[in-house]
Amino acid sequence: LYAFTNRQRNKIKCLMWEDNGFVLYYKTLAEERFKWPGPGDQLMALTGEQINWLLDGYDITLLKGHK
Repeated sequence: LYAFTNRQRNKIKCLMWEDNGFVLYYKTLAEERFKWPGPGDQLMALTGEQINWLLDGYDITLLKGHK
């Protein structure tokens, strides 16, 4: 699974290979931003549960959700 975000951090795209083709997941947040590593940060390996938290809008480093 590869995850990408826009500069405003309010949209996320996830690209995943599944059996015979790619799956693209796209989500937009109305009011908040996704918690995302900075440009100097290294890649992060996430568990399936952490990916679900990220897509649900939680800050996976603090386990703190949006308003």
